[in-house]
Amino acid sequence: MYNIVDYNIYKYIYKYAYKYYIFIKYMVFTFNVLGYIICYYCLIVDASIFSRTSLNRNNIMSYKKNYNPFGRHYECYIKNLNSKNITVQNAAILNNNHLNDSDNLFNSLRNYTGIRVRRIEEYPEYYDMEGNPVYINGGTSGKNTKSENFEVIKNHNFSFQNIGGYDNIKLELRQCIDILNNYKKYQSYNVRIPKGIILEGPPGNGKTMIAKGFAGETKTSFIAVSGSQFQEKYVGVGQTRVRELFKLAKENSPCVIFIDEIDAIGRKRSSDGESSGSERDNTLNELLVNLDGFKTTQGIFLIGATNRIDLLDPALLRPGRIDKKIHIGLPDSITREAVICLHLKGKPYDTFNINIKDLVDLTAGLSGAQIENLLNEAMLNALRNSRDTMEYGDIDLVMNKIMVGWQPTEHQFTNDIIDRIAIHEMGHAIVGFFSKHHSKVSKVIINLSAPKSPGYTMFESSSSTIYTREALFEHLMILLAGRIAEEIFYDVSVTTGAINDFEETFKLAERMIIYYGMGKNIIYPNLSDSYKEKIDDEVVGLINDAYQMSKIILEGCKDLISECAIILKREKILKVEKIVEIIQTNHRYLL
Repeated sequence: MYNIVDYNIYKYIYKYAYKYYIFIKYMVFTFNVLGYIICYYCLIVDASIFSRTSLNRNNIMSYKKNYNPFGRHYECYIKNLNSKNITVQNAAILNNNHLNDSDNLFNSLRNYTGIRVRRIEEYPEYYDMEGNPVYINGGTSGKNTKSENFEVIKNHNFSFQNIGGYDNIKLELRQCIDILNNYKKYQSYNVRIPKGIILEGPPGNGKTMIAKGFAGETKTSFIAVSGSQFQEKYVGVGQTRVRELFKLAKENSPCVIFIDEIDAIGRKRSSDGESSGSERDNTLNELLVNLDGFKTTQGIFLIGATNRIDLLDPALLRPGRIDKKIHIGLPDSITREAVICLHLKGKPYDTFNINIKDLVDLTAGLSGAQIENLLNEAMLNALRNSRDTMEYGDIDLVMNKIMVGWQPTEHQFTNDIIDRIAIHEMGHAIVGFFSKHHSKVSKVIINLSAPKSPGYTMFESSSSTIYTREALFEHLMILLAGRIAEEIFYDVSVTTGAINDFEETFKLAERMIIYYGMGKNIIYPNLSDSYKEKIDDEVVGLINDAYQMSKIILEGCKDLISECAIILKREKILKVEKIVEIIQTNHRYLL
């Protein structure tokens, strides 16, 4: 039997279920519409937010956290995007490739969001993740390129015009430059291109500058390295760096490679079996193969510099690897004049007080670096004394510091000791003044700021390297004259000031007898006792002869020594012109 109550209940349930169904249906529709609106809004906001983000030169995005409507979701999105960009850039930098994959990634993002991404190829240099520039081999011309350990210098304006003097060396190198630049002209004469040269000589004479000028004259790339760069504690590093160096040079061919202190890598190979020696030998072998092995190295020219050419391996110096060995010695008078004029440019100096010819004579025996330092320190001394122009006194003061050194505090000597110093130095000067074959006296100085000797006598420099027996014998006389002058004025009350003079006297006398054969008999170095006795007798006899000759001169000039010593003590300097004036005025009998 049908129950009315049940019917009403079902009717009630159906009525409200239908209402809920309609409500849910409309809600689903509403949420779908809202979803589409939100998605569209997200695209617009994405573009606006990206417009407020900053792309640094690595295309890494940064954003303002206060302007982020999506909170941590958008932050995660940006971090994920940046991590992809970093991965692509790292791979490109390690492989020395352009960032094409990175471009594809950002182009796809641009198509999706409308972001305008700056192309990294607009710039000739790439950057690592710390923001440091990374140069890719074979990059834009005019920019210096580098590998991991070496750098190529391009388009430098340094040439032989920036180097004073050394005209003969420049002339020799200009032919090498002409061969490199005009090989076809020499090819018809079956001329082989030189592969390398060695510049050897004492330090400070411009070996590095000549190599740099050579590269500037050839208008090629220039790689400057040090021989110590190839020596590491790890096995195989030296050979790897040699290969890296020549690979970089080939990629930038034509190229000049300059290895300073090449004796660090090119030292003679050893056979002692030590691991360090074996590693150095392997590095040298790699260098030899790259210079003249089965693989040709056209367009690469090697310049090595050393002041110990005797240490270099013969295989490195043979023709075909090193074709020329050029000695860069101390500058001659012509070169010194050119160097002085070059370094005087821009330095205001007293033209009436400073004569270039006098500076040329003053700097005899100095290297180019010492001449530059002399003029630089002289200019600084003038500025230190509130003067805008450099005077000869500034140069003379600095020259004294170079010759004997300098200390900030003066020696504390009594007047009696200073008198003895003056007598001692005048003994050297007077014997040197009357010597016929020895270099002439320049000046006598008492310098209490000198760290070793408070007094010294300076002589004119000589460019000759060959000396006669008479010149060396007179040098023995001059060395002994200081002690002899003390004996004449103070009898047995002498000082210890002659200790260095005695050392030089004994060394020179031994060389004259043993090595120069200037004794009574020719004696060769030998270990037998009979030879030692002969050597001792000859040395003692030579020193005694020099002592007696020097004593004769000084005993006849006692009054002159006394008068000059008084002036020297007062003025602290006595030039040879003043000595000549005193002799002509009061002691003409000595002439």
